[in-house]
Amino acid sequence: MRRAVVLTFCSGLLIATAACAKPTPQNPAAPQTPLVAATSLSPSTSTSTSPSGGSTAPSSCPDGEQQQAQGGASPAAGSSTSDDVTRAQALAQAVGNEEFNATYADIFGTVIDGYLPGRTALCVTDVARGRLLAQAAKRASPAIDLNRLDIFPCRYSESTLQTAVRRLMAQNGPTIAGFPVYQIGPATNHSGIHLETSQAGTTSPTLRHYLASQLGGIAFTVTKGEQASG
Repeated sequence: MRRAVVLTFCSGLLIATAACAKPTPQNPAAPQTPLVAATSLSPSTSTSTSPSGGSTAPSSCPDGEQQQAQGGASPAAGSSTSDDVTRAQALAQAVGNEEFNATYADIFGTVIDGYLPGRTALCVTDVARGRLLAQAAKRASPAIDLNRLDIFPCRYSESTLQTAVRRLMAQNGPTIAGFPVYQIGPATNHSGIHLETSQAGTTSPTLRHYLASQLGGIAFTVTKGEQASG
C-alpha cells in the first residue's frame, strides 16, 4: 500500500491511478535536503531494524528498488506469516487514515505495508511529528501494533506534491512544453515529482526549464514512458 496518486493520460483523458511505479531518482540538478536517520517508535532504538534484528532498513523513505533489495536480503524474507501480513496491512490502513487529519496533512508523505516482512513504513517530512501521528492512529485504532511501524523522513509531503502536480496540469493539459504527459505524480519515495513522457522529452532542455520554472523549486525527474492504452 502506497497512499500516493499519479495522473495518467488514457485516450486523451486524465485519470488518477495508484502510484506503484518503478523507483525514480531525484533530479540531480536540484538541491538536496539533509535527512535524519530513520526511527522506530521504541525509545530504546534510534534506527529501524528488520524483524530478525539486523539493521537492514534504509535511512530514508524506501522506494521500489530499496523495497525489493531489502525484501531479498533480509533473513526474514519469505518467512512472514499471513498474520504478519494482516497486521501490517491493518497498521498501514490506520496510519494512512491520518493523511486526512488536518493536524498531520502537511507532513504526511506515504505509508508502505510489507516494505520488510511484517513491517510498515511511514514516510513524513517531520519524524518527531510522525511519532505523534502514529500515536493518533493508535488512539483511533487501538488494536494496531505500533511495534511494527518504522518512521522515515521524506523530502515532500503528499499534499505538497499533489498540489504542484494539479496546478501544473491545469495550466497545460495532455502536453507540457509540447511533449506528451503519460504519467505524472509524486516519486514513490516522495523525493519530488516524477514525469513520464516521450523519448524526445527526456532529453529536452526546454521541457526541463519549463518544469523548473513552474514547480517553484520542487525536485523532479523525467523518464521515458508509454501512453496508457484504453
